[in-house]
Amino acid sequence: MSLLRYPIHVLLTGATGYIGGSTLSALLAREDYKDGRVKITCLVRGGLGDRAALIERLGVDVTVLVGDLADWELLRAAAAEADGLRRRGAPVVIDTANADFPRGARAMLAGLRQRYERTGTRSVFIHSSGTGALTDNAQGKFADQKIYDDLDCTAIRAIPTTYVHRETDELISQASVEGYVRGYVVMPPLVYGRGTGPCSRTSVQIPALIRAALTLGQAVHVGSGLSMWNGVHVNDLVSLFMVLLDDALSAAGPKAPTGLDCYYFCATDTYSWKQLAGELGKRLYAKGALPTPEPRALRPDEERVVLGEWSGFAYGSNSRSRAGKAYTLGWVPKHGTRPTNADANADGLFDSIDAEYEAVLEEGRDVAPKVHSDEMNVALGTTTYP
Repeated sequence: MSLLRYPIHVLLTGATGYIGGSTLSALLAREDYKDGRVKITCLVRGGLGDRAALIERLGVDVTVLVGDLADWELLRAAAAEADGLRRRGAPVVIDTANADFPRGARAMLAGLRQRYERTGTRSVFIHSSGTGALTDNAQGKFADQKIYDDLDCTAIRAIPTTYVHRETDELISQASVEGYVRGYVVMPPLVYGRGTGPCSRTSVQIPALIRAALTLGQAVHVGSGLSMWNGVHVNDLVSLFMVLLDDALSAAGPKAPTGLDCYYFCATDTYSWKQLAGELGKRLYAKGALPTPEPRALRPDEERVVLGEWSGFAYGSNSRSRAGKAYTLGWVPKHGTRPTNADANADGLFDSIDAEYEAVLEEGRDVAPKVHSDEMNVALGTTTYP
């Protein structure tokens, strides 16, 4: 790996979340953090047992800012002063908190623009979005053959900015075009596997499907379950963040495209919702948790109750993507149906069900699904599909 530009000052949002917490763990494990060349500031919301204290109790050299994505001035100032006014080093934002809260991204970008105008230093902005932006309204009825490819971002850019995730994505792309940041929009599909952060370590979709199965006594899918998605292990997603970070700050010059081509996929697994339900049913039946291994279709009156308001979007749509650029940069996923190195674990999406089931038992069978309308930037019932 090429030498990087130091020191590195990272502003991380979502550090107590599933993806953000795993990102924090990856940053703390870096040798350049251990020898003091990487400084980390975490934006952390208050409440829920004092999230900030959870990070502080790690006993590491991390600055904690208590606030949220709605706090414009806090975010702007944190981004603008990312290097403590030393006017040197490499300011970095890794944004994992919410892909559908553009106000937060605007505030951080405003701060980075001010910093650029003051110092002339171009910042790095890595944003965790999602392939929810690629979804249709299939409701489980069919498998779409369309597969988005990030080697050509034309089709991605054509998705309206009124659709989920797209407004924030476009803000980062435009800031990259204007030149005051190097922006990267990472679009993971379903994220699976146990996280490594200080707080939330469970994913969204598989635990929700497990809880639905336990509630109804049978694994379930939306509609006929024919629609197709992809998956990626949380650690492989975070490793792509690190690949992009290292490339962006390489003293030899970055290779990863930004600007209009700032979009990056990272899919390693492919499945239909019916396949996933069948595998979930088989594994939970073997544990004695279900009376039958066979899955069934959800009744319309059950969907919202067991999977939340966005059941059709999150569990019945098509969302297919192909990772291209990440591999050219040296990304080496260690999980999935096609791990790319001989030392990789062969376990993929289906194998994660066992650990996710144990997590569900630890957290409680009655926890509500995490996908809710207040996490989206469009109101339920007004979504228009691209």
